[in-house]
Amino acid sequence: MDKKKRPVGRPSDKKSIDKVALLRLALKNFAERGFGGVTLKHIAVQSDVAVSLLNYHFGTKEITSKEDIWRQAMQLVGSEIQQELDDLFKVIAGLDGLEKLRLFNRKIVINSAKNPEFQQVIVQEMFSKSNRSSWLTNELLKPIYKNMEETIEAEKAKGRIRNIPQANITSFIIGSITMFFSRSYQMEQAYGIDVFSQEAVEAHADAINELIFNGLLVTMRSPKATID
Repeated sequence: MDKKKRPVGRPSDKKSIDKVALLRLALKNFAERGFGGVTLKHIAVQSDVAVSLLNYHFGTKEITSKEDIWRQAMQLVGSEIQQELDDLFKVIAGLDGLEKLRLFNRKIVINSAKNPEFQQVIVQEMFSKSNRSSWLTNELLKPIYKNMEETIEAEKAKGRIRNIPQANITSFIIGSITMFFSRSYQMEQAYGIDVFSQEAVEAHADAINELIFNGLLVTMRSPKATID
């Protein structure tokens, strides 16, 4: 009896792929090596799967398998961050706008500490004009910052926040938060700080809110009264 022919293009290796685990591993590699420094073979070896399986599960007519893995890895973490922020803003919908921003900042600090590879890839890509950086901006970063920027605009309209261009405010807030974790080795070597420790994360969140709001608020807080 003739053997049934295997469908064209399907790899003979039947080993299944733990897609989430593979994408998280790939993201770690992209963060450490940069997009250009990572190969499909490297991901395949570390994931213990065949390159043919990666090509079968990833890639389209428009993008290569490696870029598809990169996009899906960033989408995996970016979607988690966005969902957490959307949930946060639903819970705090009735709060004062400035308090919403303080809670947003704290949440971004926590997420940046939890997902340093995500932030590292963003830092790598944002210095160049490429399809990847455009995709990151439109598909991930704009949705992540949407609630924050809408709240800032509302507070500016009320005259409570200085009328600084949104691009400058967003860059200042997000950059101040994320670079602390992106430069974890420098912080450890220069200041002896483990930026991912609970103590350091909480201290960073407090410092960010103190410094940012002292600079953004139209009216500075009055010093506390003292009694002799």
